[in-house]
Amino acid sequence: MMTNPNIITDFTAGPPTPGSRPEPRNWRLLHLLNRYRFVLATLLLLLLLFGSRYVPYGHLSPGMALYTCTAWLLFSGALFILPRQPSLNSRLYLQIAVDIAAITLLIYASGGVSSGLGMLLILPLALTGVIMPGRIAAMFAAIAALALLGEELYAHARNTFAANYFQAGLSGTIFFATALLASLLAQRLRESEQHIKKQSSELADLTQLNEHIIQQMQSGVIVVDASGRIHQMNHAAIAMLQSSTENRPQTVSELIPELAEQLRHGISPEPILLHNRQLLTRLTPLGNGPDGCIIIYLEDSTALAQQVQQMKLASLGRLAASIAHEIRNPIGAISHAGQLLAESPRLNDADQRLGEIIRTHAGRVNTIIENILQLGRGRPANSRTIRLKPWLDAMVSEFREIADKQNITIHTEITPSDMEITFDPDQLHQVIWNLCQNAVHARPDQPEIKLYGTINPDSSTPFLEISDNGPGIKPELEQQIFEPFFTTDTKGTGLGLYIVRELCSANQANIQYRPGASGGACFRINFPVEKSPQRHGEQKDTR
Repeated sequence: MMTNPNIITDFTAGPPTPGSRPEPRNWRLLHLLNRYRFVLATLLLLLLLFGSRYVPYGHLSPGMALYTCTAWLLFSGALFILPRQPSLNSRLYLQIAVDIAAITLLIYASGGVSSGLGMLLILPLALTGVIMPGRIAAMFAAIAALALLGEELYAHARNTFAANYFQAGLSGTIFFATALLASLLAQRLRESEQHIKKQSSELADLTQLNEHIIQQMQSGVIVVDASGRIHQMNHAAIAMLQSSTENRPQTVSELIPELAEQLRHGISPEPILLHNRQLLTRLTPLGNGPDGCIIIYLEDSTALAQQVQQMKLASLGRLAASIAHEIRNPIGAISHAGQLLAESPRLNDADQRLGEIIRTHAGRVNTIIENILQLGRGRPANSRTIRLKPWLDAMVSEFREIADKQNITIHTEITPSDMEITFDPDQLHQVIWNLCQNAVHARPDQPEIKLYGTINPDSSTPFLEISDNGPGIKPELEQQIFEPFFTTDTKGTGLGLYIVRELCSANQANIQYRPGASGGACFRINFPVEKSPQRHGEQKDTR
């Protein structure tokens, strides 16, 4: 009987029950028993053939001993090649019965229990106690004891040799003790294995849960030992450090040299600049010993700053919503007063023009409020097709009229002249107005603004550049100018360029800053290529 090497042994298996599927572990034990039987039968046969003059074995009936050993050896060899049929229970019953019969015959042929061959039954009975329930093991122990007593009774009746009932009874007691003790120990072992398996399963679940929690954390987590060797690193840490999962560094010194130096000298961790990120580190030792592992927590200060900004913007949105009504009331009153003033017959042309400016910009303030509220609520922009040159000329003319400085120079160049873009007209007005006002503030004396629009030949994307002759923006501040609340003007709010960027994003456009050719600032607005479908009956906006 050969075992299948592909079968995984279950060491928590209990004794087989009728109708149940035999466990691989029990088949292995049965195979081990057959190996013991084969080796034992071979040795006894060789001893009978070549060593009978030295060992008093089989001397009473050599023929019976020879036939018994030969048959026992053939039976054992046949079990190696037979398939696993019948069931494990039936095969075990057959083998133990054959073992008891064979050893009993060898005991009789060797002069009774005084030959000591009865001890050969201890291992088969012990394995029976391990595989089978206690009552089955006790039954076979009883059969073996009765077989020895029967053999002694038969010898006494035939007057073959002097019967030794005491030793036969003592051997039977040993058989019972061996079978029951093996069964009890096997039961305890199965219970211990079951308990260990349950604890291992719970530990595996807990480990998987902890690993899942660590991997889902937004903070980077790195577990290192006292020598700086990395044991575990979650996805957030890999993303922060821009490390590859295939070529992951093995030590902290390879990953973050600055942190490794701080750990080596026992210095409190300081913020680390890595890949244009400022990482905040925090150490938590595991255990009290100096050789324990250390957990390194990484926080991206840039992400934290963005969260703070989002909270500020949320507060700003709530503030804007709460004061919108209060702003609209005076704006409405100003607009209404301007309309009534325009109806007065005593106004000259200059006063009429001032009244028109009041009404126009009261409406513009109301539009700006609506845009800010719309931006906070995430509503889509009312994009439409705009012919850029006539619309831009009208907007520039309006800006010149209300600008503080009378010596503003504005150049407009749109190529081709019929170039069209897709944008919300009111929001585009706010975007360009803010950029032009920034240009004026940057160069209060003789400001010069250039508006240049064309189509990018590489990407077929229309764009518009607004440049000035101011001092420009310092290179170290270029990455921050679009952030909310960032300003270099003590009187500014820091929301102008942020709103410009968000309005462009709402219209599927993007704005970029680049140093101007003459040293000033230049902002390029890249408009979307796709044009939004016009509404039925809607004209192109050329305001």
